[in-house]
Amino acid sequence: MRVRNVCIPGQVQKSATQEHDSADAHQSTAEVAMIAAIEAQKKSDPLVGAKIAGKEIVSRLINGMKNEKGVHVESLLCALGALAGYSCQANLRAQAIARGLDPNAPFQVVKTNDGEEYYFGDPLNEALAEGKLSVWSLAAAAAQDAGAKSLPDLNEIFQHTASVLGSDQFGLPRFPSGHNAGDLPANYLTILWPVIHPVVQKLAGEPILWPVAYGLAVQEVITTGKTAIAPELAVTLVMEAAIPMSKVRLTSS
Repeated sequence: MRVRNVCIPGQVQKSATQEHDSADAHQSTAEVAMIAAIEAQKKSDPLVGAKIAGKEIVSRLINGMKNEKGVHVESLLCALGALAGYSCQANLRAQAIARGLDPNAPFQVVKTNDGEEYYFGDPLNEALAEGKLSVWSLAAAAAQDAGAKSLPDLNEIFQHTASVLGSDQFGLPRFPSGHNAGDLPANYLTILWPVIHPVVQKLAGEPILWPVAYGLAVQEVITTGKTAIAPELAVTLVMEAAIPMSKVRLTSS
């Protein structure tokens, strides 16, 4: 896989998602075989489904975001961060529903003056930043393995996200000059989640493994893209998108 730091439009075109829809119609047999193979390997490798799902995430995003020049790596990382962050919330909602609980049961729900709801709480932080297989743990490990000399101040990103809740600054990544993504995390999430996540559900299986799959996808892009973008910057771009998007309500999910 080649991930190149070149400028192309950051928005994922609808035609790309339509191509995937068309391709999916012809992949049902292969998909069934893949899922059967995953089930057969789970005893020896409980993460096999998440690993395969992670590779599928990267493949689909690159196919949807590339043009003749390649892929704009900042846009790819921003999109991945948005999906990874939201998957932490979606995982907890799915687990609550499976137990017969209210989908909001795992969260502390904060309502702002504009009527929006945002989601907080220890279980969400565990999946996003505190667990051994959290999005942050996987992203930071990849960055360090790729040669990062420093890592972003995660607490500062959390604090900033909370401080701008309900304002027009919420969800605006603070990317360094010259490294902006082609679109906002919320737009990537809205467009991509309905396209990408059904595949993750099938391949990764248990909801607790959804964030792991997205985290492994982040790892792959940081590792393979290290010559295009410094790994310490790559992990910053991911978390600047992931943390706010873990808090939002996505009605289409």
